[in-house]
Amino acid sequence: MLRGNHESRAMTEHFTFRNEVLNKYKEQQIYDMFLEVFECMPLAAIVNNDYLCMHGGISPQLQDCNDINDINRFIEPPLSGLLCDLLWADPVDDNQAMKVNFSENKERECSVKFGLKPIKNLLKKNNFLSIIRAH
Repeated sequence: MLRGNHESRAMTEHFTFRNEVLNKYKEQQIYDMFLEVFECMPLAAIVNNDYLCMHGGISPQLQDCNDINDINRFIEPPLSGLLCDLLWADPVDDNQAMKVNFSENKERECSVKFGLKPIKNLLKKNNFLSIIRAH
């Protein structure tokens, strides 16, 4: 199980998870414990040394998969950067996939959209077969 964009304080408040916990358990401490668990969840996984898995997508700051190990995941995700992109990034539309490396992700108002070239570069550099994303 990997951490996704909804496993953050902002998203749990926006999508009423916080209210549900407080209504059911009547204690802020229980909600805070959920957030601690979310922050402990891995941001990505490598499966069989062939597949890089994450909820969101790749980032211009992801040069090597070891970069993921350097992320402080015990924080609220910022609106940009590697942590944000692993949780939020999306591929560009198919008609732009060959033309765009990275672009602004206007729909989500954070993170980036990524094209095919950066994916191919990351796959080649890390000897992966594919990237698997859940978003």
